[in-house]
Amino acid sequence: MTDYDCWHPDHDSVTVEMVIGNLQKNAINAQKVIQETVKRLSANPPTSEAHSALKYAILTNLEKAPTATKEKLALLLEKYL
Repeated sequence: MTDYDCWHPDHDSVTVEMVIGNLQKNAINAQKVIQETVKRLSANPPTSEAHSALKYAILTNLEKAPTATKEKLALLLEKYL
């Protein structure tokens, strides 16, 4: 029972199966929304100063940084390597 169906005389009771089913549908829909959002942002990224925030923040000479460190941080550093 939910707070809605416990007092509403003309409404069917809500079952655990109905709740789980709705949760699963919502999870699938959320995944689709996230995938589509990432796809659209990748195709047309918004311009922002945040996209070059590391430009003046990296003080270490990246040529001297260990390869393993650069590989670990490649996603963040790729435009500066």
